[in-house]
Amino acid sequence: MAPPPLGPFSSDDIAGFLEEHGYTANPAGFIQHYRHNFTFEGDSLAWLDINAIAVRKGEVVPDRPLRITFRCEYNGAFPQWKLTSVEELSADVASKALDREQDFPKISPWPKDGAK
Repeated sequence: MAPPPLGPFSSDDIAGFLEEHGYTANPAGFIQHYRHNFTFEGDSLAWLDINAIAVRKGEVVPDRPLRITFRCEYNGAFPQWKLTSVEELSADVASKALDREQDFPKISPWPKDGAK
């Protein structure tokens, strides 16, 4: 049985995934992520990478993109995608998402007005 579709996710969905793991999303929101934005490894593993400057842990900008990982689990007759992790990528992991640029401050609180 093929896994069900994964996504699309709204900005609020992505922000919720990040928040579950201690990160905050840009208050101005994200673009909507469609199925083609995910990387699939077989039928049971998929991930979505988020640009480093689009998230914060407290007021700290990660150096590398964050990877939101999902695994398709089969519980009985119905497969279902489950969020398994949200992690900053290590230096040796390739991603199409962007690192924090060296001139972008490591400590960078979100603007008070929610603008980008």
